[in-house]
Amino acid sequence: MSVLSLRFSRAFETYEEWALPQRKSADLLLSMKRVEGLSLDVGCGTGFASRGLKKVVGVDISKGMAKIYKDRFGKVLLANAEALPFQDKQFHLVISNFSLHWTNLKKSIPEMVRVCRGQMLIALPVEGSLKELGFPFPSESAVLNLVKSEGVKVLESFMQKLEIPFKGWDLLRFFHYTGTSFNPSKEGVIMSRKKIEDMISHIDTPLFSVLFLSCEVKA
Repeated sequence: MSVLSLRFSRAFETYEEWALPQRKSADLLLSMKRVEGLSLDVGCGTGFASRGLKKVVGVDISKGMAKIYKDRFGKVLLANAEALPFQDKQFHLVISNFSLHWTNLKKSIPEMVRVCRGQMLIALPVEGSLKELGFPFPSESAVLNLVKSEGVKVLESFMQKLEIPFKGWDLLRFFHYTGTSFNPSKEGVIMSRKKIEDMISHIDTPLFSVLFLSCEVKA
């Protein structure tokens, strides 16, 4: 193994050591799966939501994540969720775990619907997640309205609070290793250590409010 590949391997082992809410979210999402066949994992990362899927293709914008995913699952493409490089109705199952909040939902969700001809599964942190930090997570109602506007049938929808089991500077390390949502700067000015400490000291129970969706998309 080269020095470069060793560096990538260790980096994403570290990601998985910290990404505990993301892993739990993927487990819950996969428990909602109703169909078999060719699957697409949108924002696949290292593959939490691809475990157990027999025929799966991953899509991610991170070269490092894609490398790990390819080693584990085979086929992966570097692509944006807002412009998926696939034909209409190509996949029986389209799944996305903890990634769509980084995208323009008005583009990524219609793209997921477009390439799906069976079941669409989404786990997405929404308003109420890490509210102390002010990250603009979408509202539950906005996501549901957008999904329904695409003409799909919502089979199951529920909210689940997923605790982040880290506090203080470990919480900042969690953000760093998972790329979750937090950049300690404002208008290009990096916050001082004291300001960051003050901010995280007010977070008693860091958590994500996650919307889980199972939808039927007709062929």
